[in-house]
Amino acid sequence: MKPESSSPQLPAPKSRFRRLYRVLLGGVVVLVTVVFIFPLIFEPGVEPPAEVQYGTPSSIPVLISNHDVTPLMDVEYSCEISQLILANGSPITDAKVLVRGTVRKISGRHAMMVRCETAYIVTAPVKAAEYKLTLAYRTYPWRKRRTSVYRIAAQINGSGEVTGWKSNSGVE
Repeated sequence: MKPESSSPQLPAPKSRFRRLYRVLLGGVVVLVTVVFIFPLIFEPGVEPPAEVQYGTPSSIPVLISNHDVTPLMDVEYSCEISQLILANGSPITDAKVLVRGTVRKISGRHAMMVRCETAYIVTAPVKAAEYKLTLAYRTYPWRKRRTSVYRIAAQINGSGEVTGWKSNSGVE
């Protein structure tokens, strides 16, 4: 019997550009995710003041913020009061004033302040107050317009005074 001769196995030659290729591929994946996927995931944020000392249901400042790193383009907002009920239970129906505005661009990770108001000045105690803020916008680089609707309700104490606001978001 002859002993089998074995030749030593040499490792396969490695390319010098393998590491550079992996780094470039990882960079492209991150870039595609940030530019194309994040705009589809992140919606603009709407933050009313949580606590107010002398709150009124007649006017409310609202902060519209862009949580993404890419800009929001052609932002159109409209704000209207959807519900205003006095403490005695009578609804105010003639307070429906619509506030509209257009902003060309909100840069990534920036915000802007808008004001929702009615023409009816309420000095009496209230039972409920709610605004509806509608945002229509495009996310860069997508051309499709997206719409988000936010309901902003007043937090009212036992005396019928507005002590703060809370936002409930949703897409209609």
